[in-house]
Amino acid sequence: MPKIEHTSSEAHEGDATCLAYHNQFLFSGGADGKIRIWSESLQLLGTVDAHNGSYIYCMAVNEQGKLYSSSCDGQVKFMTAPYDDGSVQELFRCDDAIQAMYCDGSVLYTGDDKGVVTTWTNDRMLFKYNLVEEVKSLAGEKKLIYTVRDLDVVVSQVVEGKSGKYSNKAVVPGKSPLLLLGPLIEGKRSYLAFADRTGMGLQLVNNLPQEKFAHIWLMPEWHDMIVNSICGDEKHLYSGGYDKKVKGWSDLASSQPRALGEVDVGSCVNCICCGKNNLVYIATSDGFVRAAKFI
Repeated sequence: MPKIEHTSSEAHEGDATCLAYHNQFLFSGGADGKIRIWSESLQLLGTVDAHNGSYIYCMAVNEQGKLYSSSCDGQVKFMTAPYDDGSVQELFRCDDAIQAMYCDGSVLYTGDDKGVVTTWTNDRMLFKYNLVEEVKSLAGEKKLIYTVRDLDVVVSQVVEGKSGKYSNKAVVPGKSPLLLLGPLIEGKRSYLAFADRTGMGLQLVNNLPQEKFAHIWLMPEWHDMIVNSICGDEKHLYSGGYDKKVKGWSDLASSQPRALGEVDVGSCVNCICCGKNNLVYIATSDGFVRAAKFI
C-alpha cells in the first residue's frame, strides 16, 4: 500500500509551490520567496531567500545541477552548488510572469503569461517564440516545444536557422499540466501526459514521430478535483491536485493502466516530482514537503 515515508520538519511560510530534484538533493520553492534544500529523507540542508520574499512560481534544474527559479517579482534567478546565498545570480528580469520552465539537458525553456517561449543555453538567450497563448506548462526536446494552457496542448516545431520561426506540428485537446515521460528512444521520451479539458482526467499519447501523437488511453475523472501537477519516470505516472490526493499508475503502454493506489496528504497538492528509489515528493498548501512511496 502507498504511504508517506517522510515529512519535512519545517514548512515554508505559506504554500510550498514547486519542487525540483537533482543528484540526491530536493529543492522546494515557496510563497515566502525562499528555496529550501533537502536530503532525500527530507532533512533540511539549507535555506536561501532567493527572491526576497516574492512568491516563487516554478523551478527547473539542468543536467549539471544548476537550479533556475522564477517569481512574481519578474526575475528569473539561478544558483549552483553549494546552493547558498552567495551562489544566487540573476538570469534576467521582465514585466511578464514566467509561470513555466523546463530543462532539456543544458537547454532552458521559459514560458510567460503572454505566450512567449524563450530558449537559453549557457545562460545566453538563443531565440524567442511567440506562441500567442499563455504558457502554464512547458516541455521541449529535439526541436519540439510543448505548451498548454486550458484548452489545447500545442506541439510546435522549431524552424532551423531562422530566429523565432516555428510551425505547428500537432494540437491535442487538453489542459495544464503536461509531462514528457517513459523510455528514452533516440533522444525522445516515449509518452506525453497531460490533463483533459475538465482538469480532472488524464490522458497519455505517443510522443514518438511515427506514432503521430496517437492516444494510448484517456482516464476521465482521474481525480475528484483539478489536477495541479504530474510527474513520472520510464514506468510510472503520478498526479496530485486540489482533492489533496496523489495517485500512481503503472503499465502505461496498456489501454488500461494499472492503479498503484493513492495517498491523502490532507492539504492541496501544488507540485509533485520524482526522486530516486521510487520516492515521490509532494509540495502542499500547508507549506510542508512530503515523500511518498507507491511501490
